Amino acid sequence: MEKIINVGLVGFGTVGSGVYTVITKNGALIEERTGIKLVVKSICDLRVDLVKKAVSDDVTVTDNWKSLIEDSSIDTIVELIGGIEPAKSVVEAALRSGKNVVTANKKLLAETGAEIFELVDRTDVKLGFEAAVGGGIPCIEDLKNGLVANNVKNILGILNGTTNYILTRMELAGLSFNDALDEAQAEGFAEVDPTFDIEGFDAGHKICLLAMLAFNKKVDYKAIEIEGITRIKTTDIEFARRMGYAVKLLGIAREQNGSIDVRVHPVMIRESHLIASVSHEFNAVVFDTDMTGEVLLYGRGAGSLPTASAVVSDIVQIALKQDVAESAILTKGDATLVTPDKRSSRFYLRLHTQDRPGILEKVAHTFAANNISVSSVEQHETGDDTVPLLFVTHNCCEADIKKAIADINNFDFVTEAAMMIRIEES
Repeated sequence: MEKIINVGLVGFGTVGSGVYTVITKNGALIEERTGIKLVVKSICDLRVDLVKKAVSDDVTVTDNWKSLIEDSSIDTIVELIGGIEPAKSVVEAALRSGKNVVTANKKLLAETGAEIFELVDRTDVKLGFEAAVGGGIPCIEDLKNGLVANNVKNILGILNGTTNYILTRMELAGLSFNDALDEAQAEGFAEVDPTFDIEGFDAGHKICLLAMLAFNKKVDYKAIEIEGITRIKTTDIEFARRMGYAVKLLGIAREQNGSIDVRVHPVMIRESHLIASVSHEFNAVVFDTDMTGEVLLYGRGAGSLPTASAVVSDIVQIALKQDVAESAILTKGDATLVTPDKRSSRFYLRLHTQDRPGILEKVAHTFAANNISVSSVEQHETGDDTVPLLFVTHNCCEADIKKAIADINNFDFVTEAAMMIRIEES
C-alpha cells in the first residue's frame, strides 16, 4: 500500500536542488521499490524568486523556515543550509514538533550534536544524517546496520575529495600544492575559499561522527587533533613513492585500552593498502572489525547528486522504519581521547637547513636525547645555501618526536620549520 511522505526542504543550494532532482526524476522508482511516495511540499530559501523558477507550481516556496515546522502535513524536514545557526534552531524545532529530520550538516552534528542526539532519544522522531559523512557512500548505514554484529577496531577514511584530488595531482603530475589547488578550483573540486577542506576541518567533523557511532561515546570535536595538507611538498610525495608509500589525508579512529584515538592528518601509507589507490576526488572508508576484518566503502563523497542520493535514502529509510525504536547515536558517556604520549609509530621528517658542517651531528644528538632512533636519512643537494634533510625514524613515541622537532626548530641553522608525516602501518 502506498505511503505518502511530505518533505520540507530548508535550503535549496547544491544539495537541496539535488534532492529535488532525485525525487522528481526517480520518485517513481523509489515508490515501486519501497511503496513510499515522496512529495516535496515546501522549500525554504532566501532566494524565493530564483527557487520558484526551478520547481513546479505545486511546491510552496518561502523564506520563513518556521512555516515548514508549523505545517502539520509535512512529515520530514530536510536541513541543508549548513553551519550552526539557524540550522540548529531548525533541527531542534522540527524534532520538538514531532517531525523527522534529515541533515547533511556534519559541522552541526560534530560540534553540537550531543544536545540533538539526546533530544531525538527523548522523542519518537528520527534523525538521519548519512549525507553528513560520506556523501553517496553509505558508511553510516553500514555502521548502524550492516556491521551491527561487529566490534569496530579501527577506522581509516579518505573523507574529503578536495584534499584527495590535490594530493593525487601532486603525485601523478608533479604539481606543487598551490598549482594542484588552483587546478582543483578550476575543475570545481575546491571552493573559492578552500580552508575548511585543506586544513582538515571537514574530515575532522566526519571522523568525529564515525567515532561516536563506532565506539558509542561522545567525542569532543574541539579536542581532536587536526592537521591539513598545506605544508606537503612534492619532495615528500616523491620520497614516499620511492619507499613504497602513498601520501593521504586520513581520518583515523581506533579504540586503545579503553580510550579512543581520533585524529586527522597526512600519513604515508603502504601502496598495497586498500585505501592507498583511492585517487582524485573519490572518498573511501575502511572499517576493520572483529568478525568481518577489513571492509572498504568507496565512491564519490561529495557533489550535488551523490549527496542528495544519501539524503533521499535517509528519508525513505526513516519512513520504512517509523515504528522501529532507533537511537540516532547511542552514547555511553564521554570518550577519553588518546594523547600523544600514548601514541607511537614511525615518522618521516623533512628539515631545511643551512649547508654547513656539523648540522647532521646536532640533529642526530637531538633525536637521541629524545629517545628517537633514526632508520634512514637522505640529504639532497640543491645548488644553493640550504639543503633538505629527510629522515625516517624507527617506532617511537609521538610526544618524543614532537619534543625533538620543537628543539630542532630552535637551532639557528634551520631555515624552515620541520615537516612531520606519520607512517601508518595498519
